[in-house]
Amino acid sequence: MLDHSPKVALLIETARSYGRGVLQGVARYSRLYGPWRFHLTPGDFEQIAPKMRDWQGDGVIARALDRDMAHILLEMRVPTVFLDFPVENLLRSESETKFCADLTSDSVGAARMAAKLLLDKKLTQFAFVGYPYQSWSVKREAAFVAAIREVGYDTMVYRPPTSFGRPLRWEKEEPILREWLKSLPKPIGLMACNDQRGREALDACESAHIKAPEEIAVIGVDADELLCELCAPPLTSVALNAEKGGFLAAKILDEMMNGAEPSIKHILVEPTGVVERRSTNIILVEDEDVAEALRIIHSERLESLTVDSISRRIPISRRQLEIKFRKRVGRTMLEELQNVRIERAKQMLRETDAAIDKIARTIGFSAAGYFHQTFRSKVGVTPAKYRQEARGE
Repeated sequence: MLDHSPKVALLIETARSYGRGVLQGVARYSRLYGPWRFHLTPGDFEQIAPKMRDWQGDGVIARALDRDMAHILLEMRVPTVFLDFPVENLLRSESETKFCADLTSDSVGAARMAAKLLLDKKLTQFAFVGYPYQSWSVKREAAFVAAIREVGYDTMVYRPPTSFGRPLRWEKEEPILREWLKSLPKPIGLMACNDQRGREALDACESAHIKAPEEIAVIGVDADELLCELCAPPLTSVALNAEKGGFLAAKILDEMMNGAEPSIKHILVEPTGVVERRSTNIILVEDEDVAEALRIIHSERLESLTVDSISRRIPISRRQLEIKFRKRVGRTMLEELQNVRIERAKQMLRETDAAIDKIARTIGFSAAGYFHQTFRSKVGVTPAKYRQEARGE
C-alpha cells in the first residue's frame, strides 16, 4: 500500500472534449479517494515521453501515439492505463503483468448509433470519412459499413492519400476530399470518425457548394460542444461518456498502484446518445406536411411544444396529419416528440448539474412525476439513476 499521496502523470490532450472528459473523471476520483498529485503534460507527448524515464512517480494515464512511445512507458514498469492503445500485440504481450490496462472508446457502439440516426432520416446512400492510420477510426469504419450493410445498403469510403506513408497536411488534402464529396450521389448520409474529421468534411462541402444537410447529412463522434457549434452548419455527434471512463481508469490505476491486479484490463468508454444539431436536421419524407411536423419537433424549443401546437401550424386537420405521420414515420407524433424529449433529458443529465425537476420543465413536462414515469419506461432506470450511472458514481 502507498504511504504517501500518489504522484500520477497525465499524458492526455486537453484541446479536445474527449481528453478533457477523461481528465475530469480522473480529477473526480482524486477528490473522492485521493488526494493525488498530478504531473500534467497537455503538449507534445512525443517530446515529453523520453523524459518520463527519469520521472519518479507512482502511476501514468497516457495516450501513447506510437510503438516507440508505448515502449518508453512500458519500460518504466510503473502502473499505467493507456488511452486507445495503438499497438494491440504489444499490449497483449505485457498484459500478463499487473501494471498495465487500457481505456478505449466503444467504436462499434458509436458507429452503430451514427448509422441508426442516418437510417432514421430515411436516407438510402451512405459514406464514411476517417483516418485509416488510426485503429479506432478503422474500427468505426468497419462497424458503420456493417450496420449499413445489414439493412441492404452499401457505404462509400474515402481513402485519403499519403506522402511517403504519412498523411497529407490539411491544405493539401482538402481539395482531394472536396472532389470526392462532389462525386458522391446525393442526398447522402456521412459518418466522420470524429468531430475534427466532421468539421473538415463540412468545410470541404462548403468550398464545393454542397448543401448540408439538404444534400449531405454529417455526423461525427465525441460531441465536442465547442468544435461542433463552430462548424457550419453545427455538427451532430455521438457523445462518449469520457468522464465515466476517466473515473474508472483512475480506479484501476489506484488498484495497480496499491499492488493489486487490475479488476478490469480493458475499460470501455460507452456512447451515451446522439447530440443532434443542424448538420443532420433533415428527414427525407416526400409528404411536405409530415416533413414540416418533423422539422418542428427536431429543431424548435421543446418547452412549449405539443402535438396540438404542431398540428395548428400544418394546413390540414390534426387527424389527417396524425394518420399521415404514422404511415410515413412508423410512430405517432407524440411518440416522436417524447423520444426527442428523452434524448434531450439524457444529455442534460449527463452534462449538467441541473435539478431533475428543472430538466423536466425545460423539455416540456409540466408534471415532474409524469417525466419520471416516462423516462423510466423508455430508458429502464430513473433519471437520478441514469445520471449516477452516466457519471460512474
